[in-house]
Amino acid sequence: MSTEEEENVFGFDFDDDVFITKEEKEKVNISKVNYEAKIETDGWFHNHNKSIDEIMLEQHGANQLRNAIEHDYFYKRYDRALTQALGFIRVAQTNKECKVTGTKEMTDIAIHCAAKLGKLDLLKELLNKKSHTQDTGLFLLRAKFYPLVGAYREAMDACIAYHKERKLDYRVWSLMADIFMKSAAEKPSRCGEEMRYHLANLSMQRAIHIITNSRWKKNVEFVKTRFERDLEGLETRLQQTVEHGGDADKFVAWMSPHKHPDEENGLNEFAWDHIVWIYKDWVLRQDLDSIDDDFKAVKDL
Repeated sequence: MSTEEEENVFGFDFDDDVFITKEEKEKVNISKVNYEAKIETDGWFHNHNKSIDEIMLEQHGANQLRNAIEHDYFYKRYDRALTQALGFIRVAQTNKECKVTGTKEMTDIAIHCAAKLGKLDLLKELLNKKSHTQDTGLFLLRAKFYPLVGAYREAMDACIAYHKERKLDYRVWSLMADIFMKSAAEKPSRCGEEMRYHLANLSMQRAIHIITNSRWKKNVEFVKTRFERDLEGLETRLQQTVEHGGDADKFVAWMSPHKHPDEENGLNEFAWDHIVWIYKDWVLRQDLDSIDDDFKAVKDL
């Protein structure tokens, strides 16, 4: 058998390149490759000439637009952020080809932008849009912004709905005090005793009652710092209600024989059921009965 026949007996057909050492192979000069990662360019997501309708239908278009909106909001370009957020919501809700299903984050940004730009009609429209998701945080958002459009009844309704889900979050009582104070300042009662300042005082006392009776792991420095900071803020707000004549005991004393609201005391701005609920909550104070013996995480309060 010849040498050539011996080499081909097994049918091997190697490429000569297999036996070339790494040093002998041609090296690619990476420095000559014209490529720059998008993520390395600040604001790269703004670099396109497509309409919102076009980019929302691309594979990663919604994420790109979302990044652009958040970037604009962060740098306080509220007009552009609002316009694009509204476009994002419109396409997501009306175009069947769009794969985006959730618009909560964009709605939140649109609400904040509308508030900062003073576009109250648009703000009210966004707040009144019904959400198909049962998001507890949405109640808190509405409670914060409804007073800007004079919707105090809706704001209080959002506060109570939130409280039923998060009984140990003292912030909601602080928001309720804000709502009563703003309502009283905007539309003072014509005669009779002003109950809204009394209710604001009660709300701040409830907030302080919850924060001081909840279990905080104060041996952890950042937990202790947050507790002291928040408590100081609540006590300052409580003093502000006192300066306006607020006295929770006067509300409780007035409430005991009353079975219906009086227009003279300013409570016609709110649903009577809400006032009754606040009164009962103050009397019963059942919130802390549900606390177990474990420490509560600060993020859950």
